[in-house]
Amino acid sequence: MIDLYKPSIDQGLRMGVISILIFLGIYAYDPMFFAKPMGVLTLLTVNFLALPIVFMILGARNSKDNFSPYTFGNAFNAAFFTGIVSAIIVLVFNIFFLSFIDVTWEQEIFEESIRSTETFLSDMGTPQEEIDKAIDQANVAYANQPKGILGAITNTGKGLLWYAILALIIGGVQKDKKKEEEIV
Repeated sequence: MIDLYKPSIDQGLRMGVISILIFLGIYAYDPMFFAKPMGVLTLLTVNFLALPIVFMILGARNSKDNFSPYTFGNAFNAAFFTGIVSAIIVLVFNIFFLSFIDVTWEQEIFEESIRSTETFLSDMGTPQEEIDKAIDQANVAYANQPKGILGAITNTGKGLLWYAILALIIGGVQKDKKKEEEIV
């Protein structure tokens, strides 16, 4: 059965490696880039839209020849397997990165995002009392969120939920419409 989805697994490997390479390139250029608004926008655009959409579509499309008919379930599985493989690769990298490469990065990113937020709010003319309240709320939220390995696992779980949504859409588009109607 795994052979039927080999093309989607291959696309997942590519997606994971490319995601890591993009992160490392940006990290080498500016480790604090992801604490800035443009960094957050880049992260969302690349890791949650561009890469998953492209590679999950390729994974589903390339697996199509292995099925007759290519049902919604087959197309969904192919797209989702692409996301799962990528998520596992990125999770392993994130655990290694946070445990051995830059163990203080999460804390530094948080502190930089607080500074950026404070500067932004101040530049917008927000009263200091409101800025302090926003910073306090951010500190509480950060203190209550999982960090390190547990945080990486939690974020991977959230990413898999997103991939499942994308796989539902891709599965609906990629399935064989005529052949599936003939079966029913």
